[in-house]
Amino acid sequence: MNNTHFLRLMSAFMFLTVSTLNAQIADSLFETEKEAIRRVVAKETEDYYRQDFEAWKSNFVQADYFRQHGYWEGYPEKVKYYNGFDTLQQVKASQFEENRTIWKGSYEKRQNENFRIFEDVAWYTSEQESFDGTTHQFLGKSVEIRILEKHDGKWKIAYLGFHYLPLNEKG
Repeated sequence: MNNTHFLRLMSAFMFLTVSTLNAQIADSLFETEKEAIRRVVAKETEDYYRQDFEAWKSNFVQADYFRQHGYWEGYPEKVKYYNGFDTLQQVKASQFEENRTIWKGSYEKRQNENFRIFEDVAWYTSEQESFDGTTHQFLGKSVEIRILEKHDGKWKIAYLGFHYLPLNEKG
C-alpha cells in the first residue's frame, strides 16, 4: 500500500467518523430541544391552572405579533382569539384575579407529538387529554399547536392554538 492510498483510506475513515459524531450530536441536541419545548408547554398549562399570572406570562413572547386562537364548545362564542399579547394578558389577569379559571387541579396527557425545530423557531403539535386531578374523570380532548421562539436561550410561545373536540368525540 502506498502513502497516497493510505491517506485516502484515512481521510475516508475520518470523514465517516466525523459524520457519525455530527449525526449523534445533532440527535442529542434535537432531543434536548424537544424536552425544553415539552417543559415550557407543560409549565404554561400548570401556571395557568394555578392562576399564577407572573409565572404564566413568562412562558410567552410578549409582543404585538403573538397570537392565540382557540375553539371550545364551552365558550359562549365557541371561538376566542387574541391578537397581540397585551389583549390576552388583560383578559387573563382579570380571570385569575376573579378566580374564574375552570379545570383547576386538572392534569394533561399529550400524545401524537410532532416537532419541527430550527435554530430560533420551532413548532410543536400534539393531542391533549385533560383529566380531573381528584376524580380522574375525562374532561376533554384537544388538538394543539404551539409555535415557539427562542429568546435569550429559552423557548417562549409565540402562537398558541387549540381545538377542543366535542365530548362525545373523544378520539
